[in-house]
Formats: sequence, structure tokens, C-alpha cells
Amino acid sequence: MTRLCMISLDAVAQPDADRLLALPALSAFAEEGAFCDNVKTVYPTLTYPIHTSLLTGCYPLAHGIGHNQPFQPGTPPDKRIWYWDARDIRVKTLHQAAREKGMNVASVLWPVSGKNKAVRRNFPEVLPLPGENAALKMLRYGSPAWILWTEARYGKARKSIRQPDLDDYAALLCEKLYTSFRPPDVLTVHLVDCDAMRHAHGTDSPEAHAAMERLDRRVGRIVAAVKKAGLYDETLFCLVSDHGQQDAPRGILLDKYLREECGARAQTLGMGAYIWADDLPAACRALRNNQQEWGIAHIYDEEEIRALGGPGDVRLAVDAESGVCFIDRPEETKGEHGFSLNCPQARTLLWLWGPGIRKGVRLADARLIDIAPTLAKALGLSLPQAEGQALEEVFA
Repeated sequence: MTRLCMISLDAVAQPDADRLLALPALSAFAEEGAFCDNVKTVYPTLTYPIHTSLLTGCYPLAHGIGHNQPFQPGTPPDKRIWYWDARDIRVKTLHQAAREKGMNVASVLWPVSGKNKAVRRNFPEVLPLPGENAALKMLRYGSPAWILWTEARYGKARKSIRQPDLDDYAALLCEKLYTSFRPPDVLTVHLVDCDAMRHAHGTDSPEAHAAMERLDRRVGRIVAAVKKAGLYDETLFCLVSDHGQQDAPRGILLDKYLREECGARAQTLGMGAYIWADDLPAACRALRNNQQEWGIAHIYDEEEIRALGGPGDVRLAVDAESGVCFIDRPEETKGEHGFSLNCPQARTLLWLWGPGIRKGVRLADARLIDIAPTLAKALGLSLPQAEGQALEEVFA
């Protein structure tokens, strides 16, 4: 039986490839199997829609996760809920397909994985809102018995629930999973360190570069644990990324301006936004009339959004000009995403190596929606609703 270890490196992309391939672990993995630095991600370029596409092989129009958060216009930004619950996904995931085949599934910090019945040991990505207890929320959305067991044994090793401490703990949990009595047949893990550093300090900052080096070490630790468990030869490794980031120091209060101009609302994507309006023609006029002042590079109509596979309830959207970020409140901005698919940072990364994968393959291009069907084929799983296709050229 082929096992799967899928590791997501958040917020690295094509412009980072040379730096990442100069690091010891990631450079070795590119030589071991197939590598692509030209994977077309999905719209919108946000973590939760993309990670759902990674598990389903579908665009947001089909899988239903069109943003990190549902639209909550009357709720302050720091109190908005996110798409934490796996039941919000409308199509079959790799987690579910693996479980149906009787495989033992584990997941660490994967988005939209809360309350996932297909995952036996689940430490999901859920964020405590103001007034919430982080531990209780994790127990409610994750696997309570396993989380309590790991907390009792390894909790003191976690310095905080912020980055880079949380990713260090995630790597530790992965190590312990592979040395446990019943190691996972399928493991998905999401490492967020670089995304956090780029948001806080900028895309080309020393902090972002240091985060990449930490990501390389964590990946090396996880692979070493697989080897220690004697499972390396039967494990398919898949490293992916979701999006890069761009510096966007100019913040525009687009939602405020739209409300004042025509009563419409803007739901920020970062370097883009969804526009919600009862009167779409009036909202379009306001956007066109103020396009330069509001830092708008492109206005998407409903037909364009559907062609991109964007969410079915969004009928109007915009992209920001380079260096512009749409914000909900006055604040300093650094690195951002949510940009157009034409940006170099929307070309993401893929490493594949293990049983049945050709060595030394360099793919010219791929689509992010092709990754789940490729993994499903390698594991003998079925994803009948997937819109992508298996990358046949990677198979030996």
C-alpha cells in the first residue's frame, strides 16, 4: 500500500523557487522526483479556497469555499468567523476518499478541516476569536482524545500558538504521528510560518527568508521521522504551495468608500475584493468613476468570475493595482495576496517523490486542481467530482 505525506508551504511561489531549491532538504526532494515551479493556482488567491482545491481537485465554484471567511458585513474584522468546518465543502475530499478505502488519516493545521469525520487524528487550523479559549475551540473542532493525549505529553514543547512556534509544534506532532503505534496512511500538514512573516514584515524581509529556512528544516524533520518509522519506501511525498505574496504598502478603505458612494459593500481579498450590492449597475459606475483614486486595476463581471471558477454567489469583483491592498480599517500593511492570477506570485510550487514517481522530472507547468487527482491515482482513490486531471507525466 502507498501512503501519502502531503505538506503545504504557505505563501511561497515561483519567485521563491531558486531560494528554496538552494536549501538542503527541498533541493534534495526536487532531485528525488518531480518538481514544478509553474503551478497555476485558483481564484481567489486565498489560503482556504486554495487548500480546499488541493484536497478536491475542484475550483471554488464547485467546492463552495470562496473565501477564508463568509461575508459578514456587520461584524468587526477581528470577530469574523472563518470556514473552519469541513462540512462546508460540497464535494468529496482526499480525506474522505482515503477513509472510504479504510486508510488511517491524520491532519495538522489544515484549513477547512474542523469536525472532519474522515480524519482520525485531527489538529485543525482554527483561530480563537476575542473572548474564546483557544484550547476549548481546538477540542471542539479537532479530535479531543488525541489532542488531550498529545497536549499532556508534548504541550510544554510549544512556546505559544503564534508563528513560528505553532509550526514547530506542528512538525513535532507529525514526528510523533509517524513514531506512534499506528502511523497514518495519509497525513496532511499546513505550515504557515512564511505567510505570517511576510504579512508582518514584507515579502523580501530577513524574517521571511529565515522562515523559508525554518520550513526546510521542518520538512526535513518530517521526512526523517518517516524514515525512522521504516515507511520511507512506501510513502508518496507531496509538497505544495498555495500562493506567494507581494508588498502592498498602500491601504485603501474600499468598503467605506463604496458604502458612502452607492451603498455597496466590499469584502477584501487583500489585493482584490468581492463587491456585494443590491444595485450592481450603480456599484459598477462607482468603481469605474473612482477607479484610479481607489487603486483598482481591473473590474471583474459575473461572466469573468465564473470563467475563473470563482464562487457562485459573487457577481462583481476587483483587482488592486500593484502596491495596493483593500483594508477594512486604517492599518499598516506589508505583504499581501488575493491578487490576480496573472501575477508571478500566483504560480505556485509542487514537489512529488516516492513510489511510482519518476526521478528528475521538471514539469513545464501544471494546474493546482490537477494535484488531488494525481494523488488519488497514486493511492488508488476515487475523486469523481474532480475538475482537474492526473499529471500522467510524473508517473514511472
